[in-house]
Amino acid sequence: MTPKGTAGAQLDLTRYVHILFIAGGAVAAYLAYNIIHNIWIRFSPDPSFPLLFALSLAVGGGLAFYFWQHEQTRQLAQEVVGELSRVTWPTRPELGAATVVVIVTSIVMAIVLGLFDFLWSWLTTIIY
Repeated sequence: MTPKGTAGAQLDLTRYVHILFIAGGAVAAYLAYNIIHNIWIRFSPDPSFPLLFALSLAVGGGLAFYFWQHEQTRQLAQEVVGELSRVTWPTRPELGAATVVVIVTSIVMAIVLGLFDFLWSWLTTIIY
């Protein structure tokens, strides 16, 4: 990996931006395929798979290309990738400790909630 601030580091970040647009295009193609397929089967019981596949690829690829060409969107994506590259992610021991804290806190709060439920249930049986 190249040091931060060099042209190589910028190229690495640009690669992630391109992967982001390709993944977004793939998701758009998948959604377009399902939408077109659902509309198609309402009018024809036998959808044409090659045509649906080509249409969905055209929609997904077209959207990815449109947003890639849109300077403001590409700049925003580069800023997001740049910020994510500067994030300090937790180590495995820190992650394990945080997970234990969340589980213990959830158990304690479940017990407290259960006690409140038991108390209010007992009080309402006395009143009614």
